Amino acid sequence: MTTVLAEAAGPAARVREMGGRLLAAGGAVRDYALASLGRLKGPLPESADVDLVAFGVSFPELLEALEPWGLVRRILRREGGPEAPRTGLAALRRGRARLEFSLPKGAPPEPGEHFGPAALFRDAAGRDFTVNAVYYDPLEDRLLDPLGGLADLREGRLRLCSPRAFRDDPVRMLRAMSLLARRPFAAGGDVLAAAGRHAGLLPGAPPERSWREWRLLAESPRPHLGLTFLRDSGLLSAYPALDALRALPQYRHFHPEGSVWNHSVLAVQAMSRIAPQKGARRAVLSLAALLHDVGKTLAARSAQAKDGCPLVIYPDHAAKGVPVAREFLRSIGAPGAVVRAVTKLTARHMDLAFKAFEPAVLRRTARGLAPDADLADFWAIVASDWNGRSPWPEKFPLSLEEFLEPVGGKTGAAPDLVTGRDILEAFGIGAGPEVGRLLKLAREATDDGRVSSREQALACLAARLRGEEALG
Repeated sequence: MTTVLAEAAGPAARVREMGGRLLAAGGAVRDYALASLGRLKGPLPESADVDLVAFGVSFPELLEALEPWGLVRRILRREGGPEAPRTGLAALRRGRARLEFSLPKGAPPEPGEHFGPAALFRDAAGRDFTVNAVYYDPLEDRLLDPLGGLADLREGRLRLCSPRAFRDDPVRMLRAMSLLARRPFAAGGDVLAAAGRHAGLLPGAPPERSWREWRLLAESPRPHLGLTFLRDSGLLSAYPALDALRALPQYRHFHPEGSVWNHSVLAVQAMSRIAPQKGARRAVLSLAALLHDVGKTLAARSAQAKDGCPLVIYPDHAAKGVPVAREFLRSIGAPGAVVRAVTKLTARHMDLAFKAFEPAVLRRTARGLAPDADLADFWAIVASDWNGRSPWPEKFPLSLEEFLEPVGGKTGAAPDLVTGRDILEAFGIGAGPEVGRLLKLAREATDDGRVSSREQALACLAARLRGEEALG
């Protein structure tokens, strides 16, 4: 028994005293079973959310059973579309586990019915995938498997619990996307076909729940596998900004991989080898790799053919991608900080194209990215863009350390040498737009390397105010 599952033993004993049964299900049990089969890379997480199902008791009785374990949060959650009823849940933190308790899914039990195979099967049939419908009894330390989920875990097969799984809750289609990127599964034909039939329901999914799955995808070790599922299942049609990339050709000399979609997926794959292994920054960088070329849908222009092939070019696609990326991110419920960082990187990913990586150029780039991103993020998006081509023998030539050498390893914008108060006191001007203009000039002089101290910056501004050339 893992530590997080062991935390359910006390509440399970209390529920059994009341004539019911408490079983764990979902991702924590799935990963425990995968680890037992030797199919989970790395150790089990020390902290996790654990889903628990209370059979044979009412919701008030469940809350009463949980009272000895401290503060219990009551939650109303809607799983499914806007018409789906809200379900009552109870949440309790025990050690490093967040335990979430609910009553069984599906039709209510028959009067007087106790826990048994029929009740377990009904709950399992209301879940998403058979690999998530394996149950763990914390009192008897054993797994229960009503739908053959253990065999699917062994075979690495993602299979629906019922034909109505996606209709009941469209977010489950995105859960398939993220799960394929995080765990050693392949989608069965039933999953692909059902996703294609229900793709039209996805735009109505709650954005906050959609974001959870997109975040898990973006933070996963193999996000390209989830994106491939979107394409193969037909779910990409629910995201026009991404779907349009499939039809955009590229000059094969530089992009032998083909369409902009192919390049974007390869860039995400390259980013998964570059980005930090965990955390929100990985999600930002993966999404930036996915969206960096979405402006090409608005920028496409025909040009003179080369190598016997019609040539399409995409001038100014970086800037044109900003509103497209912003709208996509908002549609999936991305937080504002993620939206700002990804759109900054999208807008500026071509800033150093065909330019020498000189100190002044890098400092100006850092200034433009701040405060939402920095030069380390910029290097990652440039490297993933460069390496998101296949077959392409020439890899991005610089490591992050080499890239940052001209600016002494610093990733952020240079600090201001003068403040607005300095300008007011030095030149006797009133507060207003002129102060902002002078601050901008001082920053430009700092980034260009013409000034390196407060005194030099003020002298430079004084010269500009006299109409002279700014001197370093």
